[in-house]
Amino acid sequence: MKINGATELARMQSFQRRAASIENALDTTSKELSSGIKSDLHKATGGNLGKLHAIERTLAKNIAYDRNINFLELRVDGAQNALGLIQEPLDALSVDLVSAAGVGDYLSSTTLAATARLDFKSAVSALNIEVNGQTIFGGAAVDRQALAGGEAILAKLDAAVAGAATAADVITAIDTYFAPGGEFVTNDFLGSATDMGAADVGAGVRISYNARADDAEIVSVLKALALASVVAGGALAGNQNEQMAVLSEAGAQLLEAKEGLLDYRGNLGVTQQNIESSKARSVAESGTLELARAKLIEADPAETATFFEALEAQLKAVYTVTTRLSDLSFINFMR
Repeated sequence: MKINGATELARMQSFQRRAASIENALDTTSKELSSGIKSDLHKATGGNLGKLHAIERTLAKNIAYDRNINFLELRVDGAQNALGLIQEPLDALSVDLVSAAGVGDYLSSTTLAATARLDFKSAVSALNIEVNGQTIFGGAAVDRQALAGGEAILAKLDAAVAGAATAADVITAIDTYFAPGGEFVTNDFLGSATDMGAADVGAGVRISYNARADDAEIVSVLKALALASVVAGGALAGNQNEQMAVLSEAGAQLLEAKEGLLDYRGNLGVTQQNIESSKARSVAESGTLELARAKLIEADPAETATFFEALEAQLKAVYTVTTRLSDLSFINFMR
C-alpha cells in the first residue's frame, strides 16, 4: 500500500506549526511564572482595562503622597528632637534660677547665669539642625542655617548691654534686640519669613509644617536665656543688686517661655498625629489596591506551573512525532 508523500509532508508541517505554537505558549507561561503577572491583561480584566489603569494611577499617586509624608515626618520628628534638647535643661534652669534669685543667693544665681550662656549656644545649635541636608527651622529657606552662630549672637548682646547702668537698661536692650524688626529678626535669623507651605499627603488632604526659629515661642526662650547670659558675659559687673534683678527677671521669663515651648511642641505633636494618620490611611488604601490589582492580573503560581508542565508534555509528544516523520525518506514514502 502506498502512502501519499504530500500528505505526510503536510502532516509534518502541521506538527511543526503545532510545536511552534506550544513553544510560544511555553515562553509566555514561563514569563508568567517568573513575573507572576498574566500576559494577556485584556483577557485577565475581562476587557475592562480602565479599572486596572484606575488602580495603578491611584497607587502611583500614593507613592508620591508617601514621599511627602516621609519628608514631613522627618522634619517634624527632627524639630521635636531639637526642641526636646532645648527644653530638657530649661526645665531645671528655670526653677533653679527663680529659686536662687528669690532668696538672694548671688553665687548660685551667677553660676546658673553661666549655665544659661552655655544653654543659649546649645539652643542655637539645635535650631540650626538639618535633616537630609536641609535646615528645618528656616522656613522656606532650607539651603542655609536658620540662625547665626550662638557665639556671634552673644557677642552682639554683650555689646548691646555694655553701657547699661541698671537692670532696666539691660532688660530693655535685650527686649529691643529680640523685638519684631529688631536685630535678631532682621540680621541673625537667616531663614525665610515664609513657611515651607503645605504638602499633599492624600486625596484632598494637605499638612503644613510651619516651625521656624523666629516663632514667638522660640524667640521667648532665646530671649530669657540671653537675659541671664549677658550677666555671665559681664553686664552690670560690680553691681550685684542690679545683676540679681536681671537674673530674677530672667528666671521669671524662663518659666513663662518654658510653658510656651510646651504648647508649641504640643502643636507639633498634633501635626505628628496627622502625619501618622495619613501614613496609616495610605498604607491601608495601597494594600487594598494591591490586592485588587493582584486579583485582576496576577497569575496563580500552582495553576501556571501545572499548565507549563502540560505544555512541556505536549511539546515533547509533538517533537517525537515530528522526528519520526522527518526520518521517513523518499523511498519510505514510495514503498
